[in-house]
Amino acid sequence: MLPMWPNNGLGRVVVAGPQHSRRGQPDMVLNRIALAGVLLAVAGAGACTTVRGVQPAEYLAMNSPEVVWVTYANNTLVPLAEPEIRRDTLRGMLQGQRERVKIPLADVRSVQARTPDHTKTAILATTLGVAAATSVYFLLVSQGGGSGSGESVSCGVDVKGRALQYC
Repeated sequence: MLPMWPNNGLGRVVVAGPQHSRRGQPDMVLNRIALAGVLLAVAGAGACTTVRGVQPAEYLAMNSPEVVWVTYANNTLVPLAEPEIRRDTLRGMLQGQRERVKIPLADVRSVQARTPDHTKTAILATTLGVAAATSVYFLLVSQGGGSGSGESVSCGVDVKGRALQYC
């Protein structure tokens, strides 16, 4: 049973439920667009960064990354959450645990962190632009693209001289 409110201010009963299109079926297009937007945002957030080696003192002074990856001199890799530098020591928490650690910078071989990648950002923006333009084009072609006066989009003719209906 759907919830009902007695009056929406216009003298009509309001029924909460799925919105329907003109054909009487649920309008799922808006839900799909919202889902696509969320997926693109998630993909875009990861697509615009790269894990790179950084100088811990300078990088941590200018940025506040959630996690860095520390490689010890013996090639052991440790993810360190909430990293900070105090004097000559890298401090933070072992990622996924509540154990605080202190690592002397002399014992650190390298530190890696997620950094912005402008090339990936440009590729993502270009791809999204092409996808949007293509979608608009196909939407216009599928709806005839005419001005409402009986005109339609001409996609050329076949060998018998008949107009092609699809481009």
